[in-house]
Amino acid sequence: MSFVEDNQIKALLKTVALLLLLFSIFLTSGCVKTVKSTAVNLKTYDRLPASSLLEKVNSLQSINTLTANASIRVTDLKLSEQGKIEPYHPADGLIVLQRPEQIRMLIRVPVIKQNIADMTSDGEQFKIAIYYPDEYKQFLVGTNNSNYEDRLEQWKNDNPDKQKISSFVKIRPHHITEALLLKTVDLADGQISYFISDTKQEEEEFLANGKTRRVVRNYQVLHVLEKSEGQELKLQRQFWFDRTQPSIPLAKALFFGANGSLTSEVSYKRYQKYEDGTVWPQIVELTRAQDRYSLELTFSNITHNNEINKRAFVLENDQKLPLRDLDTRQQTPRTSPDQ
Repeated sequence: MSFVEDNQIKALLKTVALLLLLFSIFLTSGCVKTVKSTAVNLKTYDRLPASSLLEKVNSLQSINTLTANASIRVTDLKLSEQGKIEPYHPADGLIVLQRPEQIRMLIRVPVIKQNIADMTSDGEQFKIAIYYPDEYKQFLVGTNNSNYEDRLEQWKNDNPDKQKISSFVKIRPHHITEALLLKTVDLADGQISYFISDTKQEEEEFLANGKTRRVVRNYQVLHVLEKSEGQELKLQRQFWFDRTQPSIPLAKALFFGANGSLTSEVSYKRYQKYEDGTVWPQIVELTRAQDRYSLELTFSNITHNNEINKRAFVLENDQKLPLRDLDTRQQTPRTSPDQ
């Protein structure tokens, strides 16, 4: 190989090396851009004064009774910390409500209309009749404010249907009345105070074509606080109002326990306005993370403020299901006495 040819080869190698260097710089310098979808900032309407937000919450008191059909979807969240959820098949339901805290809810298998469960609460106690499947038949009686986790653990070894019973006990009727029959924000006794804040949240929005997109939604939040016996202020409830809709509707309500922990999160969607001016959401989503379940109610055939017979809220054990009183220490279900 001649001296000239050797120099030409070296020059060619230097050129290739330079091109490779320039190409690597080009890739790492940000000149090659990856197009990423960004959340859409939705149009925001003017803020409402605090008095208007309070009026929106308190105006829901105009609905004293309500009867409706509902599609009910329950999701088990017991494995949510592992990124897993277990949605159950939707069921048909009939819901009857009356202020202050009365509820009757019948759950049925769609199409064949076989009863799955029937439950009622008067605000203090609840009853749940489990009809289907046969191996889980029970008639449960308990107190709304009681915690039965320890009792369920006691049944773990000798009760094969413990898991099924626990899911029904956790979906207590008064969780639903709390979400649907909102109590007023009563400032008269001086124990309740409030403040307003603004917040924005990135969310997933479902479009009419079945697709989704990320959006940024602005809210006004009404924080309701209550004085404890020691005059300490504790967060009681939050009401989130959607400023991306012209009417600034109530979109979400958060409920807090005595220790300040979040107990319930409720979303309200697709409000329907009636001839008398009252409004009611057609979809209500209730999430009880501590109780490890969520519940979606889609309402239809809604009637409100009609007189309801008191017997509508009476649940009797007509089928003589095995009775389990959750407030007793009895371990074995017993046959219910005649009622």
